[in-house]
Amino acid sequence: MDGTYFDYNATTPIDPSVSHAMIEHLSLYGNPSSNHQAGRSARAAVQDAREQAAALLNCKASELHFTSGGSESNNWAVKGWLSQWKGTRPHVITSSIEHSSVLEVLHYAARECGVDVTYLPVNAEGYVCAEAVATALREETRMISIMLANNELGTIQPIREIARIARSNHIFMHTDAVQAVGKINVDVQELGVHALSFSSHKFYGPKGVDGIYLSSGYQLEPLVHGGGQESGMRSGTENVLSLIGLSEACRLARAETAETEQRLAGYKLLLEKRLKKLSPQIRINGSMDAARTLSNTMNIQIPNIRGEALAAYLDHRFGIAVSVGSACSSNQEKKLSGVLMATGLTEAEIQTSIRISMGKFTRREDLDYFIDSIEQALEHFYRLMPA
Repeated sequence: MDGTYFDYNATTPIDPSVSHAMIEHLSLYGNPSSNHQAGRSARAAVQDAREQAAALLNCKASELHFTSGGSESNNWAVKGWLSQWKGTRPHVITSSIEHSSVLEVLHYAARECGVDVTYLPVNAEGYVCAEAVATALREETRMISIMLANNELGTIQPIREIARIARSNHIFMHTDAVQAVGKINVDVQELGVHALSFSSHKFYGPKGVDGIYLSSGYQLEPLVHGGGQESGMRSGTENVLSLIGLSEACRLARAETAETEQRLAGYKLLLEKRLKKLSPQIRINGSMDAARTLSNTMNIQIPNIRGEALAAYLDHRFGIAVSVGSACSSNQEKKLSGVLMATGLTEAEIQTSIRISMGKFTRREDLDYFIDSIEQALEHFYRLMPA
């Protein structure tokens, strides 16, 4: 695998075992809804994927429904649950650092459906306070949606505590776990959530095949109507080949996540140490608490060097892939990260930040190359600065 790739939070390479499993089944062309042999074979493959995903998340296979992406899963959770409250003014609690597929659908729900939304702030490290969730509850609160792990900072939110608050008040609890599944152990029974979104391409599976866990006894109004696939919950002929890839990705995640997480935690500490040795001015955005952050993610700022310029130079000069914060919808002209804004960083600090995210194919020698490249990049930009 390419050792210059440090953007695993954007997407992951497909694992060779996943590719092999998909290639082996290229001839599996049947429609899973058909009753002949070809259809039954395809249906068995879909069921295997459901069972592998259920084993990964520790839930029943019947509680999993496949979608086309994490964004669809998040949209479905919000729209599908709130649809039963039409004609009222339901209240939803979320955070200010959610993925756009949660924030934008809630903006839509507020604008078009009269939904009242509370956007909880985060502290300087990027954490939501569980007590703030309890304080924000109202009689009209119908849903809480807070992500498990943040894609920019790697912060892991206190979802267990928040879910306990939700359940004790009979409120539907959804978490966007797209950035968490495959990076840490995600057990829906331990979390106590009613719904959870996940995405194959974030843990070495194919794109365009993802899902949502929905606890038994709960229903979502379908977003997609038609042939009644996915137990009538999500219509459309199943993407069998990609589901075979998802199945293998889930199997690998069960076997490898703990070891990968431990190894990357060591790499992260080493990276922090070497970056700070390289330049005392380099700062870590968010938290470095190993128990409450993803082991693969680090967000840094280098004063006086724009993140976009640094990322572009690393790409063109050394072939290294990193990213800058995703654009906030209200700040697209400046491309400021809404997540970093929420932690209280200034515009200058945000503009000099980049995200580094590693994965299971990252090796120690890749870190050496990365640090050497960063050092050369800093020398390049410092030479360009006026004396």
